[in-house]
Amino acid sequence: MKIRIVKGPRRRRGVALLYAVSSAFVAAGMVTLMLGVALAGDKTANVQKNTTRSQFLAAGALESAKKTVQESIANWATLPTSGTVDIGGETATYTVRQTGFSRTVADSAGIQTIETGYEINAQAAGGGSPAQAHRVVNSLATPLFQFAVFYDGDLEINPGPSMAISGRVHTNQDLHLGSNATLRLNTNYVHAVGSMFRNRKDNPSLSQGSVLIREWVANPWNLTEPGSYYSMWSQSQLSSLGIPSIGGFDSNFTTGWDLDGNGMYTDAGDLLPFGPGALSYWDEPTGYTGGSGNTVQTGEHDLGEAVVPQIGSIKKYEEQEGGDYVWDATTSAYTPVTAGTGTHSKGYYHDNADLQILVNRTGTAFKAYDSSGTDITTFVTGAVTLGTIYDARQANGGSGVTKVVKINVGALSATGKYPANGLIYAAHNGSATGTSAKGVYLTNGSLLPAKLTLASEDPIYIQGNYNTGNSSVTQKGAAVIGDAVNLLSNSWTGLKTNVTGLPNAANTTYNVAIIAGNTNSSVGSYNGGLENLPRFHENWTGRNCTIKGAMVNTWNSEHATAPWVYGGNRYQAPNRIWSYDTAFNTVTNLPPFTPMAVSARDIVTW
Repeated sequence: MKIRIVKGPRRRRGVALLYAVSSAFVAAGMVTLMLGVALAGDKTANVQKNTTRSQFLAAGALESAKKTVQESIANWATLPTSGTVDIGGETATYTVRQTGFSRTVADSAGIQTIETGYEINAQAAGGGSPAQAHRVVNSLATPLFQFAVFYDGDLEINPGPSMAISGRVHTNQDLHLGSNATLRLNTNYVHAVGSMFRNRKDNPSLSQGSVLIREWVANPWNLTEPGSYYSMWSQSQLSSLGIPSIGGFDSNFTTGWDLDGNGMYTDAGDLLPFGPGALSYWDEPTGYTGGSGNTVQTGEHDLGEAVVPQIGSIKKYEEQEGGDYVWDATTSAYTPVTAGTGTHSKGYYHDNADLQILVNRTGTAFKAYDSSGTDITTFVTGAVTLGTIYDARQANGGSGVTKVVKINVGALSATGKYPANGLIYAAHNGSATGTSAKGVYLTNGSLLPAKLTLASEDPIYIQGNYNTGNSSVTQKGAAVIGDAVNLLSNSWTGLKTNVTGLPNAANTTYNVAIIAGNTNSSVGSYNGGLENLPRFHENWTGRNCTIKGAMVNTWNSEHATAPWVYGGNRYQAPNRIWSYDTAFNTVTNLPPFTPMAVSARDIVTW
C-alpha cells in the first residue's frame, strides 16, 4: 500500500479551521469585553443620572427651606432647624441655622428693612447616589405699613376720577393699571413679582386713560428732587404714535418697535420691549446726580415673592397640631385642653391682644378679657355694646341687617382698660357670610390716647373721623386688620335701610393703615380694585374721603364675600384723597404689631 501525502488544499483547510476557531474565541472575547464595557458604561450612566437627580432634589430642598424661613418670620413662628421635603415622590432633607449676621438698613427715603443671615444645607440620595447643596440667604423683613400699597394677589388700580398714589406699590402677582382719567404713581417703587398690564383684568380689551409713573429718585418725598414722569402708554396712545400693540406698553409688549428697522430701538420713534424698556424709561432722570435705580420692575427682572402673614393670624383659633384647644361641636366653641394635646391654638392677634372682646354665637352677649385671661367685661360695659348695621353689599340689596359689636374708642380710654400694648382683638362666634357676616364697629375714634391696632376675623366698620387728633392730641400710629374694612362718614346715622336710599356722606378723614380681605376679579367680574378695597355705603358724590396710611390686601375675605356692585343702594364714589403716611418711615411710629413682608436674597450657593 502506498501512503500518499497530500500537502496542499487539505492543510489549508486545517489552517482555516484553526483560524476560524481562533477568530471565534477573539470575537467572543471582544463581545464579552464590549458587553462589560457597555455594562460598566450603563452603570456609570445610572450613577450619573441618580447623582444628577439627587442634586436636583437637594436644590429643591434649598428652595423649600428658603420659603420656610420667609414664612416663619412673616407668621411670627419659630423657625424649624430641620425639615423634610417631598419632591415628585422622593424626599430630601435640610437643616437651617442663623449665620449671626443681622442688621437694619434704610434707603434714602427712610424705609427700614431687617436683614438676617441663614445657612441652609440640603441632602438627597435619589437612587442611592447622595448629593448635597448649600446656600447662604439673607431674609429681608420690611414692615408692611412702609408700603403705600401691598397686595399678595393680583393688584388692580382702575379709578374713574383722577387719582394719585405716593409711596411704594408692590404685588406678589400681576399688576393691572388704568384709569378713566389720569392715574399718577409718585414713587420710586412699582413692583410686580408677576407681570404688569396696561389693561383691566376683568376686561383685557380695555386699555384706558393715562398712567404716569415717576422716574427713579432716591427720595421721592424730598421736594427738591426732580419730579419727572414717563407715561405707561395705553393701547390707544401707542396707536396714535403709529405703534401697534395688543394692549399697551406692558409685559405683553415683548418685541418692541423699531421704526427704521435698524435693530437699534433707541432712535426717534422707537420703543424698547417692555422688559429692558421699563429699566430704561423709569430709571433716574437725565442729569440726576443723586444715585441710580429703577422704579418699575416685574418678575422679568427677577423679583422674588415677599411672604406675608396668612389669614390664620386674624382668626380666633387656627388649626395647629399640639395646640391648646379643641372644637366642641356640641357647644359650638373652642374648649381648652391639656397644653399641647389639642388641635387648635389662638390666632396670633387674639393671643397677643391686651383687650379681647368675644361675642357669643347669637350675637346677644359678649365677654372681655385682658392678656392674662382675666374677665374684665364689667369694666368695659358701656364702651362696648351690641347693635346692627345695614350693609347693602352683604345683604345683596335686600333687607337683612348685620350684627356688630360696637367699640366706642373715646369711652374705652376712660375705662382704664385701653390696651396697654395697643392691640384689641374682637370677633363673633359663628360669623358666616351675607348678613350673617357679623362685624366690629369702631366709633368716636378721632382722638386716640395711644397707638392702636384693631384686629378681627370679622368685617370692620369705621364710623366718622378716625385718629385725626386736635391741637392737644397728636395723631398716633393706628391700624385695622380684618376680613374687610368699611368706611362710614361723619354724617352716617345708622338709619339706612334697603328702602331709604343712599344717605349723603360728609367729608371724613381716616388716618389709619388698613389690611383687608377682598374678592377676586375675573373676566366679566370686577372686584372694585384698590380704589374700592375700603368699602363704602353712602352717596359720596363731591365729598372727600381722605385716607393717610397704607392699603394692604393679603387674603380673600371669608365672611364679607358679597361681590362689588356700584350704584343702587350700595354707594356712590368719593373724591379719593389717599396718601401714604410718611411717619411710618420711622419704625417707632408704626402701629402696634405691624406685620412684616419677608423676601429673601441668595448670597452664595455651592
